[in-house]
Amino acid sequence: MSISAKTTVMILLMGILLSLSAFYIQRSIVYPAFQEIEVDYAQNNIDRVVRRLDAQRKTIDLTVYDWSAWNDTYTFIQSGRQEYIDSNLYPDTFLNFGFDVALFLNLDQEPVWGRVFDFPSDGGYVDLTDSYLDEVLSATKGFAERIDPEDDIDDQKTSGIVVVGGIPVLFAMRPIVRSDGSGPRKGYVLFGQFLDDELISELSEQIVQDFSIQPVSKTDATASPDNYTLEAINRRALSASRIYSIDGTPSLRATAILPRSITELGRDITFYGVALLVLLCTILAVALLALFRWIIIKPIMGLKADISGISNAMDYSLRANIRNNDEIGALSREFNSMLEMIERANAELKRLSEHDPLTGLSNRLALEKKLEQAWEILCRTGDPLTIMLVDIDHFKLYNDRYGHQAGDKSLKRVAKILADAMQRKSDMAARYGGEEFLLVLPGTGADDAMAIAASIREQIIAEKIEHDCSPVEPFLTVSIGISSVVPHSDLEMGDLIRAADRALYMVKGSGRNSFRYEPVDPASQKQ
Repeated sequence: MSISAKTTVMILLMGILLSLSAFYIQRSIVYPAFQEIEVDYAQNNIDRVVRRLDAQRKTIDLTVYDWSAWNDTYTFIQSGRQEYIDSNLYPDTFLNFGFDVALFLNLDQEPVWGRVFDFPSDGGYVDLTDSYLDEVLSATKGFAERIDPEDDIDDQKTSGIVVVGGIPVLFAMRPIVRSDGSGPRKGYVLFGQFLDDELISELSEQIVQDFSIQPVSKTDATASPDNYTLEAINRRALSASRIYSIDGTPSLRATAILPRSITELGRDITFYGVALLVLLCTILAVALLALFRWIIIKPIMGLKADISGISNAMDYSLRANIRNNDEIGALSREFNSMLEMIERANAELKRLSEHDPLTGLSNRLALEKKLEQAWEILCRTGDPLTIMLVDIDHFKLYNDRYGHQAGDKSLKRVAKILADAMQRKSDMAARYGGEEFLLVLPGTGADDAMAIAASIREQIIAEKIEHDCSPVEPFLTVSIGISSVVPHSDLEMGDLIRAADRALYMVKGSGRNSFRYEPVDPASQKQ
């Protein structure tokens, strides 16, 4: 055999060996990295589905809270007044909330008033009470026993999912108490939504991810909510599912079908990389190996390192640094795009969770965080913390006279005035209840707060929002309770809120449309 032939054979053998080596590297390092990314991507997407379902449950619970802790409901559950039904319990009310099931139950969990509706997308409604009310009552019976009466009133709640007419119903239940949270409780309010195809399609559009739900099976009943089920349907599609649990009880299995674009890209890179290597190895095996490692292996390992770093840090503002104009660069850009989507979704979820959807002001969750932060900071600085409780006078009469839509518009106008009154970045205006607002003014003394309260009152009067059924004035007015204190370890946050509430109570008792300052009761200090 000639030297040329031997050299050719040697080069070919080296090329084959190098090709096999490259193939092994691709299959044992590169492709598993893509599979890990695909698993993370699938888990993140099914997590978004579960978080959206839970956000829907919390939305229902917040509405139930507003209705259950209301003096009018407290009176109605005992007397069954027709006036309450005529004023509040009509189909449009529940259409606006998006609720299909509404129950007002006495302490024996017997219905004082209950309805089951269907609101077709083309308008109108269908009353399904006769068909499904008994089934709803039977399915939800016993949930009231899960509510611990010894808990704080904000924590006296339960929720879950039951199947009615073959369709899952997501519901929340709370005990009926007075508006100030005092009892004894006289019954329960339960609102729910049918998780039908129309609602699931709407939720899918909101999170930009199609998904489906199924009631839990006997096997699922003991499954951990942290367990994911990932199944490859074919080379192009992957099924990802997870149990959605409420209060530790498996309630639904959520499933999403995801494209396997990441592993498809991984397979393409593997195939073309090996094919190119085989071709070039016939010419120069050593040069091909070095080139292969420089062009293919290094960027992939860099991308894998970036992904691992982002995954370990759990910081979705970071980005992969691969900028190649090839398949690996495309994968890096796709991965960065996915991180941007996750970052935007997280930011939107955070915004929704901390703002009142009607007024745009901060909600109770954001308010509690703000109060805790301000209290902690001012304990160190020795500056005062002032709060104001603002209540719209006779707002129930306003809603009864002008309707809830007009009431919502008035709430927005009042909320804008309150927001504009916040003079510093550290100030916060939050919606505290139905027509109640709480203003947090860190570093503001009592005298300045009185001036701000006077300005707010004058601006609201200047709006001349008609309220001809108010016994105070023929226009909308507010009552304001103010309290201020320098936070220290002998006081609690509740002492300051109670002082402001006491001031508001005195304003209401003296005719409303005014403001009053009350200091924190010294007797409330820790002994």
